[in-house]
Amino acid sequence: MMKSIVSSASLALVIASSGVASAQTAGGSSCPPGSWFCANAPQQQTAPAGEPLQPLPPPEEPVPSPARPPSPASPPPVVVYEPPPRTAAVRAEVPPPYEYEPPPRRMSLGREWGLNLHLEGAMIGRGTGGDAGMGGAGGGLRLKPTRYFGIEGDLDFVGGNDYQGNHRSETALSFNGLLFLNPRSHAQIYLLAGFGWSWAHASCDPNAMSCSQALDAHYTYFGAQAGAGLEFRLSHALALNADLRGFIRGRTDHLAESQPEFTDQAGRTTNTSGGALLTGGMTIYF
Repeated sequence: MMKSIVSSASLALVIASSGVASAQTAGGSSCPPGSWFCANAPQQQTAPAGEPLQPLPPPEEPVPSPARPPSPASPPPVVVYEPPPRTAAVRAEVPPPYEYEPPPRRMSLGREWGLNLHLEGAMIGRGTGGDAGMGGAGGGLRLKPTRYFGIEGDLDFVGGNDYQGNHRSETALSFNGLLFLNPRSHAQIYLLAGFGWSWAHASCDPNAMSCSQALDAHYTYFGAQAGAGLEFRLSHALALNADLRGFIRGRTDHLAESQPEFTDQAGRTTNTSGGALLTGGMTIYF
């Protein structure tokens, strides 16, 4: 029984192998040897002899893929702002502008020229007859190289009764240095010192009660002076001024030794005289 079953199985296996081999031979060489299964090679039809070959169809154009909708932009990050804690702010109180006064303008410039015009009176005492007194006017040219210092030349004309009661007219030329103590102020205090010459003519009419004898004399003097004054600057170009200056002088003419000017009751003589000048006027700066 067992033998018949084995024999039948072997026969079936031989038949199946023969069928597979014949199928592979009939299908052509497209199947590699030893393959159990093989697909049939596609049959290509050849063009008959003498006929042109048919062109291949054009390659199909690739179908564009539909555009993908843009992805929505990512939302910005959320920033949480926390205000700083409130502190008591101290606000400085600023006074209104009108409470601040502008700085004073400098009335004196660094370098300036000035023309001074003034009136003056001489203080020489009451004199031997009690009627002594002289006055006049003058002018001067002033140069201020700096605010603090100036040089002035003056020409003055005075007249009146001198100490001995004689009628006198006098011309004086003087040069003074001026030191301004506070040149940045409107009211400026100054000191002055200098020297000068003067020429005088004295005469006496014998018919006058104060004249004991006829006199017609000419005198020449050289002397020095010093004093102090106040100048009030109204503007850069105009100032008012007043000063008091004392002077002392001596005769220099050729008759000074033989004919002294002053003789007292004791018979003493001298050619030295002095006094004070009070001047007031204005200065025009340019």
